Amino acid sequence: MSEDWLKTSIMAKRAVAKGATGATHSLTIEQQGGFHYVYGPYAKPTLSIDPGGVVVVETEDAFGGVLTKETDSPTAKLNFPYLNPQCGPIAVKGAKKGDCLAIYIRDVETRGEQPAGTTCIIPEFGGLVGTGST
Repeated sequence: MSEDWLKTSIMAKRAVAKGATGATHSLTIEQQGGFHYVYGPYAKPTLSIDPGGVVVVETEDAFGGVLTKETDSPTAKLNFPYLNPQCGPIAVKGAKKGDCLAIYIRDVETRGEQPAGTTCIIPEFGGLVGTGST
């Protein structure tokens, strides 16, 4: 995808970074330490960057890497409700409560010898479930 749109975007015209690319930062699994499993103000930032900064993040899959074979049983191997490990939070210097942050995802790469997507059907769990688990 061409990044020419960025030069004429509202981010370039009105944003603090004016569409300029800043320093590149890395956030590996080792640097992350423990993962988080909720969104919100519940964790201190793992990384702090200037507006326009680029972050290369390494993370686990939604199942924490425990499902490795087609024969793995999700209900036997997964630790509910600790699914979908999240990196960060990543703080943007100068951003305040109520500000709007524009994030551009440049690329997503999978890891492993044979990168493959994993999905499973778990009773009473998932985005389309009408009842909560007990």
